[in-house]
Amino acid sequence: MTDIKHTDAGDLDLSAGDLLYVESDNQHQKDILLAHKGHYKAHPATGVGIEDYVNETAPEELLRTIKKEFTADGMKVNKVTLNALGEIETDAHYENH
Repeated sequence: MTDIKHTDAGDLDLSAGDLLYVESDNQHQKDILLAHKGHYKAHPATGVGIEDYVNETAPEELLRTIKKEFTADGMKVNKVTLNALGEIETDAHYENH
């Protein structure tokens, strides 16, 4: 899937002087992780709200929620895990693209 490129801060990337279109699976995953329910008017049920999981000691619910939200957005999810450093690792991509 392609979309308009964003900077790491979430702003439009205009570094080339114009809008850039790039493969956007990772960008969409980031958006879904950061969004809370109700964030997207057209899709109010979409979003993980990852900030709400900051002090969680059992990550299983977070990992299930991520997989559920990615799947609902049309991604094929092969893996959602935490690595030894506590970082989320995903293997998910849009099937039709």
